[in-house]
Amino acid sequence: MTALLDLHDSTLRLWHADTCLESPGYAWFDGNHFRFGLPAMRTQRRTPRAVNTRYWSQLSTQPLSPPLGQARHGADLVHAHLQELHQLASQPKSVLLTAPGSMDREALSLLLGIVEHLPFDIAGLVHRSAVIGAASGLSSGLHVELQLHQTLITPFSAEGDSVTATASQVIPGEGMLALQDRLATAIAASFVAQTRFDPLRSADAEQSLYDALPLALTTLQNQTETQIAISGYSARITRDDLRGVGAAYGRMLEPLLPSDTPVVLESPLNLLPGLTLAVSRQNTTAEVIASVIANCQSELLQAPEQLALNHRVPIVHSEAKTAETGFLSTEAAPAPAPTHILVGSKAQRIGDTASLANGTVLQRTQASVTVANPSANLRVNSKLAEANQLLEAGDNLDDDTGFTGLLIVVED
Repeated sequence: MTALLDLHDSTLRLWHADTCLESPGYAWFDGNHFRFGLPAMRTQRRTPRAVNTRYWSQLSTQPLSPPLGQARHGADLVHAHLQELHQLASQPKSVLLTAPGSMDREALSLLLGIVEHLPFDIAGLVHRSAVIGAASGLSSGLHVELQLHQTLITPFSAEGDSVTATASQVIPGEGMLALQDRLATAIAASFVAQTRFDPLRSADAEQSLYDALPLALTTLQNQTETQIAISGYSARITRDDLRGVGAAYGRMLEPLLPSDTPVVLESPLNLLPGLTLAVSRQNTTAEVIASVIANCQSELLQAPEQLALNHRVPIVHSEAKTAETGFLSTEAAPAPAPTHILVGSKAQRIGDTASLANGTVLQRTQASVTVANPSANLRVNSKLAEANQLLEAGDNLDDDTGFTGLLIVVED
């Protein structure tokens, strides 16, 4: 039976028979052996110089800097990681690979050379954005993929019974690790404010904080707050505490998205509080890849002498597409951002900025309005306002001076 391996460095996934293995693209040399995936990820903050996270995104034979154990270059680490996954998956004889558009021809050629020295054959090589696009039901769109060190934006379009992915745009520095750093900083600030304990002051506490991030984000999808406990201290973390991180990522992304093209956001971006876009969007998970491949695997198999990255994937036809492919939701473009604030009987226009009578400053971003500088004790919908908090039409502002305002949209 042919296995499926998704080469997404944030979390490599290998499906074989009824098993799905997940292994983030982290390599750790513990002094004697290399360890990959979760064990490496869960020690990165304690032993940063003994962990490498770039060997997939920078697959090459250039010497590692800094060195890592006996590995000479990233290709050695990729070989060892694939070898471990193959063993854990009960040694499938053939594997179909999905790869991101950021892997150029040189990296793909090196990958094929690495696999020649491993005990399995490559049954096919497919562009992962084309797979996700094939399940989206969109005639055209953009797949936004969060890798460890960068964001990848890949256009795709449907023609006939297939979807084709085209050249990707790479946004360096805006990856999973950067988002984790920003989330950790925001959560650490809440710890300091509530307990006077800073979890970023020690390597062990910092590692515990980073380990807690996935569950915290998942919990905040369904609840307005969660508790995180570290080193005997506990802090209450709310969605609003993290909205600034999502809003900043959205501001970075927004100028790169055409206003008439929907996007497909891959998990965990759908978990990020405060991430709003002016375009319609779908949220999906990597599990969509296994579902699509299962429906058209025979059409994606390639002969050994014809191995090349396939940018075209048959469209998934299903009456129960949401349940079968793993798409979580489709969101229409958000309502227009507020254009004015109604104070008493007077509507004050919000241009690039708006200075209110109580000293509060509102600021317009690409697709929203934020509280750039809140006055003392300013409240939004009866809750204390925060700097850079997003505002929507219908939000009520007030403070202890008696100031009240209503965010509205005035149409021409």
